[in-house]
Amino acid sequence: MPESPSGVQPTRLRALVLAAIVGGGVTFLLLLGVSAYALTMPVVPWTTPMLMFVGAVAAGVLARVTYLRNHVVHQPQDPVRSVATLAIAKALLIGGSLLTGGYLVFALFSVGHLDAPLPKQRLIIGLVTAAAAIGLVVSGWALERACRTPDADEDENHDT
Repeated sequence: MPESPSGVQPTRLRALVLAAIVGGGVTFLLLLGVSAYALTMPVVPWTTPMLMFVGAVAAGVLARVTYLRNHVVHQPQDPVRSVATLAIAKALLIGGSLLTGGYLVFALFSVGHLDAPLPKQRLIIGLVTAAAAIGLVVSGWALERACRTPDADEDENHDT
């Protein structure tokens, strides 16, 4: 029987796909409820995707700094900071996947009514926000990879 690996494992693609499906399913149910009771569909402001893009860029910068510290400079890390950075990476991955699924469903929910200006705006903003959420997932993945401890063979190649 193979031994299970110890320590924190990288986030699996299966978990990200499941999070996107859950986010899309919850959004679909909420939008069905809104349309069933003839309520006003929510409007997503343009600041939402902009702030998500800013968050993705900030996480990308953090990933680069973390990678340089762990794999290039080999600077000793504070354990609390390392765990916090890894928690940020996991939150970006799972949260970004939830938001991606949700905003894709939000955008596609308006496809049948594109003759009116407001559903067209919901489609565009929903797709742009879903792209921003994908940016969060990508930056979370880079940050999670940067948090990995350097391999022994990487240390040997660094000395030669």
